[in-house]
Amino acid sequence: MNRFSSYLLGLVILMTPALCHAEKVTVWDLQNQATLEGWNTVNLTTVQLMPEGLSITTSTAGQLVKKSKLRHSVDTISTTYISPTGGEGIFIWRAPGMKEEEVYQVPVTFKPGGTPQQLVLNMSNVPEWNSRSDRIGFVLNANIEFLLQQMEFSGPSTMDSMVYSVKTFFTLDQARAYSINFLWGPLRTYTEKQYIGLFSQFPPVADSWNTVFYYILGIGLIIALWRKRKIGRKAIAAFFILFAIIWVLYDARMGTEIVSYAQKDMKTWWSQPYELKDYRDRGSFAAFSHLVTEYTEGEPNYVFVASHGWPFWSTLLYTAYPSLPLRLEEATDDVRTWVIYNRRDISLDDQNRLT
Repeated sequence: MNRFSSYLLGLVILMTPALCHAEKVTVWDLQNQATLEGWNTVNLTTVQLMPEGLSITTSTAGQLVKKSKLRHSVDTISTTYISPTGGEGIFIWRAPGMKEEEVYQVPVTFKPGGTPQQLVLNMSNVPEWNSRSDRIGFVLNANIEFLLQQMEFSGPSTMDSMVYSVKTFFTLDQARAYSINFLWGPLRTYTEKQYIGLFSQFPPVADSWNTVFYYILGIGLIIALWRKRKIGRKAIAAFFILFAIIWVLYDARMGTEIVSYAQKDMKTWWSQPYELKDYRDRGSFAAFSHLVTEYTEGEPNYVFVASHGWPFWSTLLYTAYPSLPLRLEEATDDVRTWVIYNRRDISLDDQNRLT
């Protein structure tokens, strides 16, 4: 075994405990503290450090913020407190690149009680959250008695982050309205919750793999230029081989996504009879709109009510033309035909009236 292999094996052995650790946790404990370091307060009526924690009262809205130096991913923030009065507040943070007076905020509620309570925030569903934020804290509304005991910031282990990052790389989006203009490309998630809910909201709560590729290529180029002095053109050739491998991998990933669109269309649309055709974000609306034309023919207008406007409104406007749809807020008293789609809250009563 040569020297490089020995170094590599030793590095793997040293990193194994860190990779396998269940999760990473940082605790800001305010119990039994002699001094209040790193915390700033604004407009709080009283602030007193006690053995049980940081005691606060407010007569007007005030702010409690800590200078943060978190250095790991965080998806859950648990705050332990006691509040005899309870009350409303705002969890705030200032992400990297924001101005001094700018913050992101999430409304929170403190439950009243004389025993420790926990406020748990799931930040994996908040796109703006960044664990590298340099200011983290609370705005407390007026007339609150509040004893802050500790804040716990927990996140996925390094192994989880790596596993879900790789799994998300191969997770494909489906054809949507925006697909004609752009694609998200390969994304990175770090927890199971982020992975499961990847395309449940937009923009997705995930980072781009492009950043990783840029880092790899940048480091590879630096190493190639450094090694060029010793091994000449082989170093540059190795860099271009690395570039080609990433290019082929990326191209295969994106090509697979495009092909998956066609495969789904073939399965749900082209191979089905008309009444069973299911097209992308329109579902079975094509067959429904075809049926509707039998009732709108000869009518100047009809009222159309659906779960949402896009893409149903424009589709029916085209299919049922020259009969034109009206919305509920328009004049509908003299309209005889009503078209209802995907609204389970609307039904017919015993006298066949819409309710």
